Amino acid sequence: MSLDTRTLKPNTGILKPILAERDLALQFATPLMMRQYSSVEEMNSGLERLLLKLEKAQKNNAPRTTKLGGFHTGTKLFNRDESELRQLREIIGDAILDFTDEFIQTNCTKPPDEMKMRIWGWGIVMRASDFNHQHVHPDAKISGVYYVSVAGDGSKVADDNPEGSIMFADPRPRGRMNRIENQITEVVIDPEPGKMILFPSYYEHAVFLFRCPGTRICIAFNARF
Repeated sequence: MSLDTRTLKPNTGILKPILAERDLALQFATPLMMRQYSSVEEMNSGLERLLLKLEKAQKNNAPRTTKLGGFHTGTKLFNRDESELRQLREIIGDAILDFTDEFIQTNCTKPPDEMKMRIWGWGIVMRASDFNHQHVHPDAKISGVYYVSVAGDGSKVADDNPEGSIMFADPRPRGRMNRIENQITEVVIDPEPGKMILFPSYYEHAVFLFRCPGTRICIAFNARF
């Protein structure tokens, strides 16, 4: 039997309808949390100065990551004692706790027996021609990114998304099989200074090619418990 959903007509009353209870649920939904912080200009300026300073003084860790080009600090950035990093650590810690609570409520039958949290982070400086391949963070439970500064002139790439945007791919292994026309398989979020994004570490993501003059600076982080 073929069925054209565009030509379905209401029941004419000749046939008696079979009554059924409707129960629709979203199974295995992937949570993602965004926060836009205000009054963080001074903190962001300090973080930008610090990361540009570290770029000149430290070895680039990018060759061992999914990043192509740009500067990548080591993963012990939060061990430093600059006031801007202390402030950001507190902001990230509060956000992770909120996200973890939501994640557990929607994905677990009950809270884990032990919730000792470990958090680590690293800074990323991108310039023209830099991008980040699609990847996950296999050694963590929750991951995130905080945008310090975003340079650019509003240019668009990749389906009219701003350069340097972060893209999340459908994490379901069979989600792209026999796609329906216009089915959503990617979600793109524009970078903005003061914006934080948190997501499960299994959520595949990438960063579009950055071609603008100037720098795109962010701090990425992981949490494990």
